[in-house]
Amino acid sequence: MDARPGLAGGALKPAATKFSSQQLWALTILGIFSGFNMVDRGLLALNLEPIKLELGATDTQMSLAAGIGFFLLNAVAGVPLARLADRYSRRDIIAIGFGFYSLIIGLMGMVTSFVGLLFTRMLLGIGEASGNAPSSAMVNDLVPPQNRRMALASLRIFGAVIVLVMMSSLGYVTDRYGWRASFYVLALPAIILVPLAIFTVREPEREKDAQGKAIAPVSLKAAWAQWRRSPAFLLVITGFALAGVTLQANSVWAPAFLVRVRELSPTEIGVLSGISRGPALLIGALVGAWVTDRLARRDHRWRFWVPGIMLMLGAPAEMTYLMADEYWVWMPAYLLTGMLIMGSQASTVAICMDVSGAGLRATGLAFALLASNFLADLIGPTSIGLMNDTIFADLGVHALRYSMGIVACSAAVGGFLIFVASRFETEQTRSG
Repeated sequence: MDARPGLAGGALKPAATKFSSQQLWALTILGIFSGFNMVDRGLLALNLEPIKLELGATDTQMSLAAGIGFFLLNAVAGVPLARLADRYSRRDIIAIGFGFYSLIIGLMGMVTSFVGLLFTRMLLGIGEASGNAPSSAMVNDLVPPQNRRMALASLRIFGAVIVLVMMSSLGYVTDRYGWRASFYVLALPAIILVPLAIFTVREPEREKDAQGKAIAPVSLKAAWAQWRRSPAFLLVITGFALAGVTLQANSVWAPAFLVRVRELSPTEIGVLSGISRGPALLIGALVGAWVTDRLARRDHRWRFWVPGIMLMLGAPAEMTYLMADEYWVWMPAYLLTGMLIMGSQASTVAICMDVSGAGLRATGLAFALLASNFLADLIGPTSIGLMNDTIFADLGVHALRYSMGIVACSAAVGGFLIFVASRFETEQTRSG
């Protein structure tokens, strides 16, 4: 009789697959925080053109602010914050970090130069880092392993709702009151959300070993010795980083593409991003996580296969969205890209934590984000700006078709590596 979770002889008890009201509330608050993080990235992208014009910046400078300026400190700060999350209250780290993040959002609305924009974007990266790995690690201990991907997807679902509401609203605010007002509006919810999280969300018990004992903290030296001997860890982290290249490039340059090539207004882009792509992301995250959780109960390798396949299919979908001129072709492709590439994130985050090992869930994910951010900055948003200003400069507004198309291929390569990593699965690469 096979006693592995999810296989015959190891059937789950019904209660193990259900969420309690306390778990649902915690997921709701964490999802709202996650959503505001996504809105920030979309808001800068939405306002890229008016900010660029007012500050007198170039495409390359805006790429630096949107890319390296943000992700450099986001990636570096993520590791020490994740180490704290593996030892102390993740709830408090997330709530305090969101308060700092919102304060910087407000300050971004006051910048008067590119240097000021770059500086605030770098500080903003620290604030967002407090919610990335700590939130996912908190979910890892909050729910049963059999529903972990659905729980992580719920963060994206709540986030998609926030994106739907806020992007639609902020596009209108930008049109009516200017880009600065939209940053002030985005900063205000922290006044309510931070105390709500601290006083109503409970910190979950931490992961235990097979004997039911708390897992002792693992040093970084021991963690690295463990990771470098794990092909599954190395392949998954590399695949995650390559997928991040496409994700970050798309999040920064998609609105500019819609302005330059599709000739849409900020309000139209806000509605398109919120009402159309928000639900597409929601559906992709929900379906991808649901399929992964269900199939993984029969064969654990589906934890690798589903996100790998989604990423490999996402690249041609994005190429279609970029190159097609007919509305009925590029619009479905635009939505499908969100469903596949962005929707795969719950499963890719979960597999990153799985292969990191017990006691290292937040730290392992932080290193994955570190690798993703640095790699994405090198060949993601920044390279698109450089290609626009150099090799594709003669193409004018259509330069974005080709620069974004080149970067889109990275998601397919990343998905292939995650798919292949299933061949090296061991008991140590599982978290349930």
